[in-house]
Amino acid sequence: MAATADSLRGLGFGRRHWHLALNGSPASFGRRIVLGDDPAAEWVVFVAAGDRITRDALHFARTAATEIDVLYGDTRHDVKRDDRLPSYQRRPSFSPERLRSHNYIGDTIVVRRRLVDAAGGLAALTATDAHDRNLRLCEHAKVITRVAEIFNVTPSANFLPAANREAVIQHLARVGIAADVEFDAETPCVRVRRRLSRRPLVSVIIPTRGSSAEIRGTTVPLVVNTVQTMLEKSTYQQLEFIIVADTPTPLEVRDALSRIGGDRLMIVDYDQAFNFAVKNNIGVAHSSGEFVLLLNDDTEIITADALETMLAFFEDPTVGIVGPILHFEDGTIQSAGHIFSPDPTDMYRLQPADTRGAHNYVRVQREASSVIAACLLTSRKVFEEVGGLSVQFPGNWNDIDFALKVQQAGYRVIFTPHAKFFHFESKTRVALRIEAEVAKLGHRWGDILDDDPYFNPRLQRYINLWRSDFHTDRSYEEAMG
Repeated sequence: MAATADSLRGLGFGRRHWHLALNGSPASFGRRIVLGDDPAAEWVVFVAAGDRITRDALHFARTAATEIDVLYGDTRHDVKRDDRLPSYQRRPSFSPERLRSHNYIGDTIVVRRRLVDAAGGLAALTATDAHDRNLRLCEHAKVITRVAEIFNVTPSANFLPAANREAVIQHLARVGIAADVEFDAETPCVRVRRRLSRRPLVSVIIPTRGSSAEIRGTTVPLVVNTVQTMLEKSTYQQLEFIIVADTPTPLEVRDALSRIGGDRLMIVDYDQAFNFAVKNNIGVAHSSGEFVLLLNDDTEIITADALETMLAFFEDPTVGIVGPILHFEDGTIQSAGHIFSPDPTDMYRLQPADTRGAHNYVRVQREASSVIAACLLTSRKVFEEVGGLSVQFPGNWNDIDFALKVQQAGYRVIFTPHAKFFHFESKTRVALRIEAEVAKLGHRWGDILDDDPYFNPRLQRYINLWRSDFHTDRSYEEAMG
């Protein structure tokens, strides 16, 4: 407490009211520290004992717009090591889905007094832990702002956000989300497993040219493997398959698809120049499901309940897209969602399957700016509302453009690591970077690509790791978790 008090004295904010959660222990302070509460205070700062508050935290509160209810920022860890370099927790903008998984916001949070009163009062909020407190505060907040500056300096060497299962259960009851809640003590994190209230038809759209490749030592038609494994492994079977087949697709592949798919499968012929966006749009136009799963022909379901996991998010009408984690055949990560840094990047690409990521980034459900269209679930309503995939992006970037259109329309994009698919990406083609498409994406979405809300401007750019902006071996280790 003395260290925390000294940090505020040094900023000239010594004479303020302090409300202490002491757990029965006595406390005494020197002059200029007032114990108690001041109901007239405009802002309340929550901080863990031992942490030091920075001038930025108080500056941004003093200058915040009137509509802002909550401010949080980054954390610097001053841990004694031989290299004497600090470590950082760089945080993304507000992600309600991630906050349900763990307290990624941290212990230091600056909130309006009116919000404190609405969330149960100061005494109640200081009698619980930071995860519970932040959930309660954010439930009532209208505008929550991340500031990409250091708000607190801590001596703690723990970089893993805490998670409180009971707090999440109570939060879900208050906000009306029907879900089962599991606690993963190893991570640690809370998994919110939403309940499906119904089982609507899902249209699986698969563009293909019937190519074959070797999977696990056996040469197979990729699209046949994709459909067959979905039918055999998925516990969700309210499915129809729309196969958009190029003219060169072999007859034996067509016959195999018709045989395994039966009356749940339709083959739509495609005889135009390659355009991934056009092919998917044609597939959706021929489908009848309430939901649409865009699926590459070189994918394979891993977790049997992947579709239930993804589909359940749409119980919330603010969700527009859900994407799973994708793995290469050898188990390494192909994509854990996209980040714009500012180049669109598959996060943690080529890292081991058990990668934790910085602050458990890879292991928790969270909002993202985009997910890869190799496996992307959306509703027909949202797909049609934003005009489907843009045909101006025939090869790459159409998924990113689509995700940004969906968010512009007011919906959220969710990444979940609890749904897993293989993506045998290199089996079909080598991804080509067409500079004209890059320029078009930049012209249309440059402001968001330059400042991705689910990235952090203090991180290293042009890499696929959540890595602090200094180049040391330790920053890499921290990025890997």
